[in-house]
Amino acid sequence: MHITVNNTLINYNLSGKPVGIGDGVIVFIHGWGRTMEDFDDLAARLAAYFPKYSSLQLDLPGFGGSPLSKEDGFSLDDYCAVLYGLLDKIGTGRAILIGYSLGGRIAIKFAGLHPDRVEKLVLISAAGIRRRAPRLILLRVARSLFNTLFFSVRDFTFILRLKNLFGAVFGSRDYRVAHGALRETLKRVLAEDLRPDAKKISAPTLLLWGKNDRITPPRDAAEYHALIKDSRLEILNGGHFIFLEKPEKCTDSIASFLKN
Repeated sequence: MHITVNNTLINYNLSGKPVGIGDGVIVFIHGWGRTMEDFDDLAARLAAYFPKYSSLQLDLPGFGGSPLSKEDGFSLDDYCAVLYGLLDKIGTGRAILIGYSLGGRIAIKFAGLHPDRVEKLVLISAAGIRRRAPRLILLRVARSLFNTLFFSVRDFTFILRLKNLFGAVFGSRDYRVAHGALRETLKRVLAEDLRPDAKKISAPTLLLWGKNDRITPPRDAAEYHALIKDSRLEILNGGHFIFLEKPEKCTDSIASFLKN
């Protein structure tokens, strides 16, 4: 199904009990470079536990069937505005948010901005703890060198090749494969450190992590756990895609948390 929110076309799937009749809405927010289909299995499993809830899956703008509507890319605030508008359009007030990786970033930001719209929060391998990685330091040095060369060398073909080389060597895989507005989106999203936003969260929160996660390592989970006052941390045997690697354990953990 498609719906337009804030001049942005959103591809989504709404299943389960009709909104307004059941007990509430569970919203699934996917990660970078992924689509709402990642949550098909988890949504179905949780529906068996909570048949009176609605399940809302959506493709974030820039992924799947939801195009980016801004040439300069989306910020986390933009994503939150779309989510807020979507909840309004389907007719729900408060919702349970389940966010994975980038979706976790959005859920954290949203819960801090709109505590009245969040019943409970589940963060799976959530990103948002910004650290000064060696790659980022090298990238800043490379950018400084590029800017110096840009004003001293008149061969702009050479400069363009040099810029692409810097990106290939120092940029992440996500950065290398993203282009145009999507690359600008990535830059804007990565620029935000969500520690201050995590402190604002008042909703009961479950943190689910894989102990072998190298993208958002367990130390990030521990930091979020310390920042979010009413939070529970569970670390399972797996990696960054823990909800796909250990679907039964993740479902049991989430169901237990939501029931209590």
